[in-house]
Amino acid sequence: MRRALRWLLGILLLGLLALAGADYLVWRWSGGLIGAYYADWRTAREAEGWKVESGVPRLTGWPFEARLIVPDFALKGGATMMPGGMSFGLPELDLAVAITEPRDLRITPGGTARATFAFLPPLAIDAAAIALHTTLTAADDAAPLAGEARQVTIRLDQIPKDAAQGVVLAIDRIDFLLSVPAAPPSLTLHLQASGIDLPQAVAWPFGPHIGRFSFDARLAPLLAAPGADFAATEAAWRQAGGAVNLAATLTDWGGATMSGEAKLDLDDRFNPKGIGLLHLIDPDAAVAGLARQGMIPPTSVQAIGAVLHLLTHPATDGGKPTVDLPLSLADGVVSAGGIPLLRLSEAGVSAP
Repeated sequence: MRRALRWLLGILLLGLLALAGADYLVWRWSGGLIGAYYADWRTAREAEGWKVESGVPRLTGWPFEARLIVPDFALKGGATMMPGGMSFGLPELDLAVAITEPRDLRITPGGTARATFAFLPPLAIDAAAIALHTTLTAADDAAPLAGEARQVTIRLDQIPKDAAQGVVLAIDRIDFLLSVPAAPPSLTLHLQASGIDLPQAVAWPFGPHIGRFSFDARLAPLLAAPGADFAATEAAWRQAGGAVNLAATLTDWGGATMSGEAKLDLDDRFNPKGIGLLHLIDPDAAVAGLARQGMIPPTSVQAIGAVLHLLTHPATDGGKPTVDLPLSLADGVVSAGGIPLLRLSEAGVSAP
């Protein structure tokens, strides 16, 4: 009986060792996939003119997942897409796959991200939780990239957290899906955000809080091949009929709810221009919000309200009335129905 028990325990031990060995082989294979994915991605970005910097990656996570930790990650470049280019840096980038799902790649930024975009001052980005997901694939089309983030804050990097009141963008939750199909070459983005607190130092048309925001964008064609300067890239893109198609919905922005769609391209001076349509729900609440924020003088409230009522579609099924307003971007000013809402400039966003 004891001999049989010893044999049974020996078989179980051998089975466990075999299982651990198989798990280790799968872990190494998965780690190799991640390493090859990161190396290919880095090579592709450098071929496009980007500069990728990092410390020496290390593989960890056994036995349940393969994790490639990339320390001191930095991505710099983009001068062909925007003047001044951009940079993005992280203390750590964590690329991981579960042993049971070796094709599902999870990307987790670690620490405070620091970024610069064109003429904007350096930004510091923090999140309580953030994860990106894609698929390890050898297909010609890049796999879609999905992501979610919780309790995100974006502030000027020069200002410490405890002194950044009034200049912080805080978002409770963000979900997005980014796709870059090869045929036709284009880029599409779907994004949803909720619990948005805008920087209070800026005079926003309807106040500093937005309940929910959804956004869809499509850029076609993609920008010209790397190596061209910014002006040449803009000219080639414009000549190819380049356009950005946008659609967005804002819910509970200072009592106003609106949706809209627009198409943007470049004018003769290569400045962005565009036209669209803004669907404004409950125009009385929107006009009151504009007056409350000082976007329109109190003496104009009644006149603007009367004009909007002439354009209002009657409410149906117990809903609120809606008005459709032409939306435009010209000379850096965003206007709706002829009313200036925002001015975009190298100094940032301001009242018109």
